[in-house]
Amino acid sequence: MLTGRYGLYTFILNLGITLFGINLFVVATIMPTVVADLGGVGYYTWAFSLFAVGSIIGAAGAGPLREAIGVRGTYVGAGLVLALGLAGSALADSMPTFVAWRLLQGIGGGAIGSLAYALVASIFPERLRSRELSIVSTIWAIATVGGPGLGGLFATPGTWRNAFWLLMALTLVFAWMAARYVEGERGHGALSRLPYARLALLAVAVLLLSSTSLTRHPSFQALLVATAMVATVTAFRRDASAETSIFPRQVTVITSELGATFWIFFLVSMVLAFTNTYTTLYLQKLHGITPLTAGYLFSIQSLMWTVSALVVADLRSSLLPAAIIAGLVLVVLSSIAVAVTVATGPVSVIFAALFVSGLGMGVLNNPAIQHIIAVAPPGEQRTAGASVQAIRNIGLAFGAAAAGMVAAGAGLDDNAEVATVARAMRWVFAVNVAVSASALAVAIWMFVRRGRPDPARK
Repeated sequence: MLTGRYGLYTFILNLGITLFGINLFVVATIMPTVVADLGGVGYYTWAFSLFAVGSIIGAAGAGPLREAIGVRGTYVGAGLVLALGLAGSALADSMPTFVAWRLLQGIGGGAIGSLAYALVASIFPERLRSRELSIVSTIWAIATVGGPGLGGLFATPGTWRNAFWLLMALTLVFAWMAARYVEGERGHGALSRLPYARLALLAVAVLLLSSTSLTRHPSFQALLVATAMVATVTAFRRDASAETSIFPRQVTVITSELGATFWIFFLVSMVLAFTNTYTTLYLQKLHGITPLTAGYLFSIQSLMWTVSALVVADLRSSLLPAAIIAGLVLVVLSSIAVAVTVATGPVSVIFAALFVSGLGMGVLNNPAIQHIIAVAPPGEQRTAGASVQAIRNIGLAFGAAAAGMVAAGAGLDDNAEVATVARAMRWVFAVNVAVSASALAVAIWMFVRRGRPDPARK
């Protein structure tokens, strides 16, 4: 695992995962500083939503690209795309430019993440795969701890750009090592399976929803939301009728167990985006927390997710429904706690709420994935399992965009006073409570009606 050829692959693929993970936490930590330097708080959530959209595109495109140009070329290319996106953000002189480069970072990072799991399956023998995946999980925990610390070092005016330069240098090292050591089959040269139109429709939907944070006119916001919904529905309908689909056919059918569980993933991912997008901002603006401390308070959710996921890893199948419900109850309770204390504190309660939220996310995550695979129609189990991360990224993108819309509607702008920031955060987290409660309601409804005919299995 750690020596010879396998050792090289372990290092390379985990270096890629580390860069992807640390990028998430570094940006969350330094975003208040970036906005203070560049202005454009209306684009604040775009840094997260466009990164999520890029991750969807990168993950979806990694497989077809691997078949077209080979493993090595795709891996190196993904690293170079990520490095270019990092350099662009480091040089950005405005928020629109900054968030545009975040889209490119997401594409490169999403492809690196997808290819890492593909390498585990194709390079490592079966007896070593579970161990390698355990190392990947540990690396995510390291990124959770190290990312905020790195961001805290650069979360001062005039130094935040150095965070991106450092990550770019490390990414170039990753790309060089991939070019030097990664082996694999050569591509056939034909790029034919990339679902351009469906990915473009999803990207347009997120852009439209994100654009609601730039206007105060309710009628125009409603038009943008309606158009985004049409684009999303069209994308999923096209996918359902495609010869090679990204998602299972019943992914949006909430009356099926498969569709309902995907809806739970989507809604919980929106909750995750609502909770995380503004955390470092309100902790600094409303509670006087330093960027480093805010970054670590932000990261506690992901750390507890990792811990609780290990606890329920070997849960027997009969307990999966209870785990999903229990996890969602914890998420709802933590959402309520943040909504009540976001403006006034105490910070200790916010910390506890983030702690509990991470526990809930970890408790429900693996059982929900196992449930998706179990209830998927014959022949679609593999597609269903592979679709989980895509649905999660869509939820993150939509959640970040929706949070920006709510905050802008409540008056958040570059010149907002503390009272206005507090009001905006109250609205954001009140909506978050409604979204988390909706996920719990879907889960309760799904398990109550078990035993009835399931459309997904027809």
